[in-house]
Amino acid sequence: MLLTYDVGNTNIVVGLFDNDTLVAHWRFASARNRTGDELRLTTRSLLAEAHVDPSDISGIAVASVVPSLNAPLRRGLASLINGPVQLLNADSSPIPLRVEQPHNVGADRIANCIAGHAIHGGPLLVLDFGTAINFDLVSKEGEFLGGAIAPEMRLAARALTETAAQLHSVEWTIPESVIGKNTERNLQAGVVLGYLDLVAGLIERFRTECDCDLTVVATGGKGELFQHQLDAIEFYEPFLTLIGLRQWWQTSAGR
Repeated sequence: MLLTYDVGNTNIVVGLFDNDTLVAHWRFASARNRTGDELRLTTRSLLAEAHVDPSDISGIAVASVVPSLNAPLRRGLASLINGPVQLLNADSSPIPLRVEQPHNVGADRIANCIAGHAIHGGPLLVLDFGTAINFDLVSKEGEFLGGAIAPEMRLAARALTETAAQLHSVEWTIPESVIGKNTERNLQAGVVLGYLDLVAGLIERFRTECDCDLTVVATGGKGELFQHQLDAIEFYEPFLTLIGLRQWWQTSAGR
């Protein structure tokens, strides 16, 4: 069995794989000051909930964008299982990173490209709706060609409502009309409808510049919402990063 860790700026998502099957998954806050002991005890508790003995875990594959947690993860988890703890990064990437600064490419983006290309082929555009919205362009051969990053919708809305004295936080649902008749509807129109158009517009720009039949896949917390609202997003894969880690482990990690 394999444990996969998607360590993001907001949450850590853990997946438990039995061969190719994701049999359990969990999500908890990725506090940057977590110690190795905390991570080990948390993981032990998760495995106990799944009725899995730590000795049954052959290894742990990690995609982390929080550098301060990398060493605690290695220290804390290495003593829990019999196998290795491996971190996916630019050096261990099985796919070429055709960008100016490959070492700045987040491990989650690499994992998404691996899984997206394996499932859907290429050329491909992967949208990951996390703390930021990542747009990752993958070539027909599976290379990462670059992309775009936009602030996440709620994060941008929070900056607006916390700065403007007369604006307040609202429920971020899709309004019936772009013409808001009160402050809440105005905010929903500007933020929610605005972000739908932002995503749709960037997808169209990618398709225009690539001049090819580009498959578009979404993942991440808000990915399903955007996939339901935008015809341009063809597929939603909720655990794309975890699947990419499993595929990396089974191939490039040589396990």
